[in-house]
Amino acid sequence: MKKWMFLLLMLTAGISTNVWAQPPGGGQQMTPEQRNAMMKERFKGMGCDDVQADSLIAISNDMRPKQMALRDLEPEARQAEMKKLTDERNKRIEKALPADLAKKVIEAMSQQGRGGGGGGRGGNQ
Repeated sequence: MKKWMFLLLMLTAGISTNVWAQPPGGGQQMTPEQRNAMMKERFKGMGCDDVQADSLIAISNDMRPKQMALRDLEPEARQAEMKKLTDERNKRIEKALPADLAKKVIEAMSQQGRGGGGGGRGGNQ
C-alpha cells in the first residue's frame, strides 16, 4: 500500500512540475523590429544583398495583415484565400529578385509555411 501511495505522490509531483515549467502564452512575441532583423539575416543567408532583403521584408510585411485577416474564415475558404495570397507573394518575389534567387527564396518560404523553417510562435528562432 505504501508503494502505491508513494508512486501516486511521485506521479502527481511529476505532472505538477511539468505544468509549472511551461511558459504562459506559448512563448514570447517578437517586436516588428526583431522580426525584420531576423528576416533580413535569413534572406542574406540565402544570398540576397541588403536591397533585395529589404524588398523581401517589405513584401512580407505587406502580406502579413492580409494573412491575419483570414484567421476567421472557415478552413476551406482560408486555404483558398491563402493560396491566392501565396501566388501574389511569389509573383512579387519573382519581380524583385533574379530567377535563381527568387526560386530559392520561394522554396524556403514554402518550407517554412509547412513547419520546416523553424519560424512562427515557439519555433527555434
